[in-house]
Amino acid sequence: MTVVADHPTELPGLTVSFRAGDDDRTEQAVAALKSLGIRRLRVPLAANADLADTGNAEWIDALLPRLAADFALLVCLPSNAPDFLIDAITRHAGIVGEVEIAAEPGKPAQALQLASRFKELGFLTVVSGIGVTALDLIALGNGLDAVDVLGIEMFSGTGATLRESWSDMIAPYAQALETHGAKTRLWITGTGFSTWRHDERGQIRAFLGVAEAPVERVYWSSLQDLDPQEQGAQGFHADERDYFNGILRADGSPKLLGRLLEKGGIAAVRALYRLGRPMPVTPARTDKPVVITGGAGFIGTNLADRLVREGNRVIVYDNLSRPGVEQNIEWLKATHGNAVTFELADIRDPYVLRDAVSQAGRMFHFAAQVAVTTSLVDPIADFEINARGTINLLEAIRAQPEPPPLVFTSTNKVYGKLADVGLELDGESYAPTDPAIRAHGIDESRPLDFYSPYGASKGSADQYVLDYCRTYDLPTAVFRMSCIYGPHQFGTEDQGWVAHFLIRALQGEPITLYGDGYQVRDILFVEDLVDAFMLAQAHMQTIRGQAFNIGGGPGNATSLVELLDRIGEVAACRPEVGFGPWRPGDQLYYVSDTTKFGRATGWKPRTGIARGIGLLADWLTENRVVQPAPLPHFKDRRAAS
Repeated sequence: MTVVADHPTELPGLTVSFRAGDDDRTEQAVAALKSLGIRRLRVPLAANADLADTGNAEWIDALLPRLAADFALLVCLPSNAPDFLIDAITRHAGIVGEVEIAAEPGKPAQALQLASRFKELGFLTVVSGIGVTALDLIALGNGLDAVDVLGIEMFSGTGATLRESWSDMIAPYAQALETHGAKTRLWITGTGFSTWRHDERGQIRAFLGVAEAPVERVYWSSLQDLDPQEQGAQGFHADERDYFNGILRADGSPKLLGRLLEKGGIAAVRALYRLGRPMPVTPARTDKPVVITGGAGFIGTNLADRLVREGNRVIVYDNLSRPGVEQNIEWLKATHGNAVTFELADIRDPYVLRDAVSQAGRMFHFAAQVAVTTSLVDPIADFEINARGTINLLEAIRAQPEPPPLVFTSTNKVYGKLADVGLELDGESYAPTDPAIRAHGIDESRPLDFYSPYGASKGSADQYVLDYCRTYDLPTAVFRMSCIYGPHQFGTEDQGWVAHFLIRALQGEPITLYGDGYQVRDILFVEDLVDAFMLAQAHMQTIRGQAFNIGGGPGNATSLVELLDRIGEVAACRPEVGFGPWRPGDQLYYVSDTTKFGRATGWKPRTGIARGIGLLADWLTENRVVQPAPLPHFKDRRAAS
């Protein structure tokens, strides 16, 4: 039997239910638990007819040794457990050793009787489901003689915070045991937090709170969200909270808590939570902070840095859903201290959002689901974040007595595939046959043509932002942005692809291009974009209610294969390139015509491609985002095609 020393502040154990006969799911759970650093495992085994009828006693015989190889096990049984289940546990006394009996409400006697049976067999016995009143009566009658541990179950996870501390909640149980001189110890065998309102900060807060509870041991519930096609504890979607208790989502991807545990255990969770503490209020200051939703992303980080350097206070509002962005928050706080407040919250939570907006003097809205491919997999989440999240923000702004001016970042994807733009191949890049478009790019007169769920959700948000200016007279402006790159960008294929290409090249890793690689984009260095943001807010009274195409323009236009040539020069080597099929909504050509914004504000890009790529490469290397490979292998792109 695995032995793990008890400690009141150790990483809590985890409650995980396993499905009979689903060995693949079991192995996936084991791998996930080990990556999270979990050492203690609570395993409920339900009593039902199917368990006996389908030969699952044999499955239990296989399951328990498998789990005991990696975890210290606490097996949980109902008080009415059938004999075959009791026998199965008894056969594995050498590897289990600890058994919890869950008492039925108002019927503790049966649980105590079963606990006595296991106590005689040499097991450490835990009884849960007994309230304080019943406990007092049982202890008075010496009914706890066979109970080594009393298990307490208290769930705060309904979207609300705990009204009492764990010390206050546990105190009546401890007092009852002390009054009667019982030697029974206290564990928390059931607790958790539902993120059904997208409150992952609340989950972290509850997790850290229970980890410090004055008990010997804690078990958290649960590993993974319930599949929405399955039945919850109260019935099929009878209570939505039942579906979101996991550290992982239903698809197996980690929530923020899970990602932090994988990164550095409970210490990493504590470190990030401390970053979200509110900034102290300075009575002498009357200026309102700038609020940036999605402010932990690379654009938000660069903007926040500029704003603080120019004397502003900033509230970064972000749910940290994208891996790596917590590093940006850490950097902002380390660099600027209390001038930056971090609000760990989701754009889909209108109540937390409204509180942040009420403090704002100016606003920038970057929070979004940013990948076309993700929108194709989960269009509902894409809509909830991009469209509904933006309406949440607009409504919060509309509710203010002095609505703060808002700059919203839309996307060139609102123009669709641009299939009607005539193109010809010019060397290694597509070029418009229309001389005006070739000279200046795509302007704002282009009709909107949403393509893909991502294009539709961002386009809807784009139009709502403009309409709230017309309908409610809110000071808003929209940036329809092309490809932005620069420091603090942790690029992927779907978003931040310039950084993604550069990271792969510097590390000597292959790159996949979708299509033929001759598609053209204008890329804009992030510092130039920040200049545009500052000018937009300064000129809000004249530009309000308008949309602007923002990008590098024709002077910073490049095909993907041409960009890889430039990256090869910076990385001192050319990466291996492979090709994949075209993706839905891919544009063969998009270059921003920035004339309209330039005339309104005097803005124009200042950083050329070569210099911008060099600056990004320096940042990636200096901040150890990449470890440059000495001599990556080069494979000619045309041979690959």
